[in-house]
Amino acid sequence: MFFGYHVPWPEGFTGAFDWTSVLIALIAAIALFCFKRNVIEVNSACAVIGFILKTFF
Repeated sequence: MFFGYHVPWPEGFTGAFDWTSVLIALIAAIALFCFKRNVIEVNSACAVIGFILKTFF
């Protein structure tokens, strides 16, 4: 529950909705459940994607 609440609203409900984090979490869920990818692979890929998006955009 903590993760599910703090990913879309990192600053609480009064803060802005973080679409980037929600999109990465949705892609991770699809990779895990639909494509049966390994958790380590998905975590690594999400970390790299998040780093690139927050650093360069």
